Order: sequence, then structure tokens, then C-alpha cells
Amino acid sequence: MGGGDDDLSLGTFNDPKHVVHGPGLTRTMYSAGTGAFLGTFYGACLAAWYPDPVSTPKKFGGASINSDARAIGRTMLRPAMWFSLAAGTFTATECAMEAFRNETKDAWNSLVAGMAGGSVIGLTTGKPQIVAATAIGMGLFMAALDMSGAKTVYDEDALEYKRNGLLPMVHKESDALAALKELYPKFKDL
Repeated sequence: MGGGDDDLSLGTFNDPKHVVHGPGLTRTMYSAGTGAFLGTFYGACLAAWYPDPVSTPKKFGGASINSDARAIGRTMLRPAMWFSLAAGTFTATECAMEAFRNETKDAWNSLVAGMAGGSVIGLTTGKPQIVAATAIGMGLFMAALDMSGAKTVYDEDALEYKRNGLLPMVHKESDALAALKELYPKFKDL
């Protein structure tokens, strides 16, 4: 993994064009796992951000001073489930569209998969209008991302130099700086 030519190639370390290759089930499980990890992280941030103790309501009322492990688990695992389900649905739908359309990879796959993933995101509210709106919005957004291509910058060579370029061993001064040093000799060694 990590830049090889194997079936599940994740690209090189500095490569922003991260593409997971392989069979549909492998890609779906990878996406669902990534979604679960990110959802757990989001849930942990959510639990940490809330100033009061996270606890379930007590049977006879009363305020709780300590956090309840079950409530913290629920706070962290609910987003993990939704993130995983949305990512897995998107990838499974995209793989199914590719298989249905004879391995054609274009923006139509992303549009349909984005609509499926967006509908899962909208299901968190339980309102059909929001499900439809998030499905349409996410489908259009994913299709636009796919149509724009993997290049996210105008000048790839300048970006490569900015990331990996090295400064010269000896600094070359500009003519203006050399003229100023001639004008002010006490600052010549700066």
C-alpha cells in the first residue's frame, strides 16, 4: 500500500489526486472504514465540545455529575454509523454504476452516487424534503467535482516546486540589494 502498483493503490504520499483502485467491494469497505473513522473523530469532538456531562436521563430525575460511558459511546458511534453509511453508499453506488455501464468512469456515476450518498445524509433529519434537497445538492456537487478533474491547481509545475523545491546553497542577491550595500558599506555583511 502507499504508492505501489498493487490492486489497492493509494497513491504517493504527496499526491493530492488520491484514488483507490480495486474491486467494488474493496473500495466500498475502504470508504465505509474511512467514514467510520472520521465519524468517530467527529463524535469525539462533539462529546468533548459539550460542556456538561454526557449522560442518559435518569429514571427518577436528578442531575448527573459524571459522564455516562453508554451516553458517550452513543454520542461517538452515531456519527460514525452515519458517516460510514453515507461513504459506503456513495462508493457502492458508484461501483454499481461503473459495472452497469461497462466500466465507464464519468460524471454520471458521481451524480447518481452523490444523490444516493446525499439521501443518506438527509435521512438523519427524517424529513423527505430535506432528503430530496440533500440528494440533489450532493449529486450536483459530486458531479461538478468529477467534471473539474483531478487537477485542482492551475500550474502543476509551480505546485511541485513549491512542495518539493530546494533553495540554492548560495543565496544570489538582486541588483537593487547590491546597490544598497554599496551605498551603505557598514551593512555590507548583513
